[in-house]
Amino acid sequence: MTIKLQQKLIVTSDKTIDARGANVEICNGVGITIQFVKNLSIHGLQIHHIIPTNGGKIKNDEIHHGLRGDSDGDGVSLFGASNVWLDHLSLHHCTDGLIDVVQGSIAFTISNCYFTDHNDVMLFGASDSYSADKKM
Repeated sequence: MTIKLQQKLIVTSDKTIDARGANVEICNGVGITIQFVKNLSIHGLQIHHIIPTNGGKIKNDEIHHGLRGDSDGDGVSLFGASNVWLDHLSLHHCTDGLIDVVQGSIAFTISNCYFTDHNDVMLFGASDSYSADKKM
């Protein structure tokens, strides 16, 4: 199964994305954004050829609407997330980084992943001046 995301896939807390036993690719579009969530597991996806895209409107509950900023082409982005497990992912050919972990994300595990054909593989903490990144 091939999934082409038009805008960021925003995942909420207490979720599992499990592609074991299937051939699931997220490609030729936007990657996955894990922002201020906890207890998340992603297993067995292939993520490749991720490109920057414009932001857009989101609805994150019954009454709140908002705007998302542009994506920069990361395969997987963690912002202020905790208790996240990224396992058996295959990532390559993303416009920016393959995996970015920033904004004070803690208690994350990246295991058994395959990274290829890329220079900027992982970013841990985006700024020396952001105090929450020092917890990493």
